[in-house]
Amino acid sequence: MIPELSSRRIWANLLDNIASRYIQFICRPKAVFLLLSGLAGGLLLSSCSSHSSSITISSGNTGSYYYSLAEQINDSTKATVKISVKNLASQGSQENLERLRTHKVDFAIVQLDVANEAMRKGEVKAVAILANEYVHIITLKDSSLKTFTDLQGKRVAVDTVGSGMSFTANQLLKANHMSFQLDHSSFHEAFKKLKSRQVSAYIYVGSLGASKNLRQKFLNNPDLRLLPIESSLVNHLTVFAPGSYQRATFPIGTYTSRPPVPNKDVPTLSTGTVLVTRPKMDRQKVASVTWSILSTARTYSQFYPALQIEEPKDLLRKGIFYIHPAAQEVFEHGDPRMALMRYWENNNDLQSAIFILGSTSILGLLLRQWHRQKSKKMVTTTANRINELKSLLPDHPQQALDGIEDLSQEHRLMFVEGAVTTEVYEQLRQKTQTFTDQCRKLLEQQRKKFVMETLLLLDEWQATLQTNPEEALKKLSHIKQQYRDMLLSDQVDIEAYVELMQLTLISLMTLVPKHSYNGTNDVESEQTFEVNSANSVDT
Repeated sequence: MIPELSSRRIWANLLDNIASRYIQFICRPKAVFLLLSGLAGGLLLSSCSSHSSSITISSGNTGSYYYSLAEQINDSTKATVKISVKNLASQGSQENLERLRTHKVDFAIVQLDVANEAMRKGEVKAVAILANEYVHIITLKDSSLKTFTDLQGKRVAVDTVGSGMSFTANQLLKANHMSFQLDHSSFHEAFKKLKSRQVSAYIYVGSLGASKNLRQKFLNNPDLRLLPIESSLVNHLTVFAPGSYQRATFPIGTYTSRPPVPNKDVPTLSTGTVLVTRPKMDRQKVASVTWSILSTARTYSQFYPALQIEEPKDLLRKGIFYIHPAAQEVFEHGDPRMALMRYWENNNDLQSAIFILGSTSILGLLLRQWHRQKSKKMVTTTANRINELKSLLPDHPQQALDGIEDLSQEHRLMFVEGAVTTEVYEQLRQKTQTFTDQCRKLLEQQRKKFVMETLLLLDEWQATLQTNPEEALKKLSHIKQQYRDMLLSDQVDIEAYVELMQLTLISLMTLVPKHSYNGTNDVESEQTFEVNSANSVDT
């Protein structure tokens, strides 16, 4: 069934732009059959009433990254396709996969390496990749361990039984023909044991952008560090399990910048976070869930940062070998609620059949006239709204961009509901897209100008720091505010913000000799800036 479609709007849309098919149709022997079948199909589809349905998803421990991801899916489905999600807590990927196999849930969030074998056997199908999870080998700074292979024979925490982390740890052991004593402590218990040296390391698998708990552990425990995984092991797993693992790197300062953790790039592996379902799961529900994620993809950037800058439909299915057909159709064709319209556009015989009904009906003629007048008014209204937004463009380009995107979304929803024809929708889309491009171009120009001015400000400040340290120290708060403004206005991302803060701090520490500080106030100013800078970066 197709939710939220009005019968009157469907028939009005079907009557437009088909007069040329009349002569072709009446010459065909199957004309009557097509007319009857077309009417029956149309009535069946338009009789689908709007109703709310629900699905179940097995995720993770309450408050965990997987649990939060399922909550975000619930927000997406409620807002777009009127489906609610029952979020079931679990011990992790392996338990989620088993629940799905035994029909206890409709969907499951699973590590890609955990799900890969079941997908290969045809037991489950992928819906979408929702994040990349990095393999963390966490140990103490003063430990003698240098790389992953040094864990041979050691006691290592691998999270609870049934979690994806314990599965990945076993895969690493098998691939490298290693063995160590497994400790199935939970997240917080594992860090307690690591600190008291009851375990030598903790193997954690998770998204860099989603684990607030892990980030806090590194901030509160400066004696932690990350071990690299040997290139030979990385090569082995990426070659022999390409559907499960990819080469990855922890950038310098991933978890904290003072001192940076890690203090240099650390090679590791990553695996995807994948939403999976059964092959015979209701196609309409699979399509609806897929569309809800795709159409709100930017809201998942807290878990999958690349969604902020790259094409969502490419990222959400990147590396998936066994995708559900209903999900694949959504990635290729878009909103599943548009299936009727696509069928209509590709079926000339049905268009001709409906034309006979419309051409012999006064009501059909009236509907056509009404629809044309409404479309004309809509085009005029759109032009007026764009002119209003243009007045905001010079001084408030972001507000203008938000306004035109809202207007574009209104048009899309009207098109989905059958309120406008394809021709009118394309006309409206071209108008809004042109203005959208103008807004983004101006924003990009302002961003570049803002960044250049900030770099010039930093150069000037560094020069002042060499000649007049006291005056330079007085300007620190202004520079710091400049960086914050850039971050809050999306002029720079968090990584660039961290680099600017580090660059300023390094300049302060290296360009001004310690003996050149004049009095306690200057030293206190520097210390205050260092503390505030660290707090800003951590936040």
